[in-house]
Amino acid sequence: MENTLKISELIGEDIRSRANAEIIKAVIDGEEGKWNFDFSGVTFVSRSFTDELCAMLEANPDIAVVNADEFVRTMIDIVSKGRKHKRVRREDNATVKEFDDMESLSAYLSTM
Repeated sequence: MENTLKISELIGEDIRSRANAEIIKAVIDGEEGKWNFDFSGVTFVSRSFTDELCAMLEANPDIAVVNADEFVRTMIDIVSKGRKHKRVRREDNATVKEFDDMESLSAYLSTM
């Protein structure tokens, strides 16, 4: 059985949060068959949402993204490639600055 989930009707055309991926997961949870996630009408997806979407796609080969515009498709491709090549920090040379109160933090920030 093949199911289609129209993402713009479920969430909207501007998707900016990991929580929105949870909405999709709740809809398909426990349902059998193939799923087409129809992105027609979706004009923006954030990296965080797309990261969760890619996790779903990796975990379930029966999910396909259909009707995604160029921006959405590009974001999926970028995030998918990034998930395959994890960032490795060779050197961590950041220093941690500690403050005793908000006044000292504010004074420090005012010097920037």
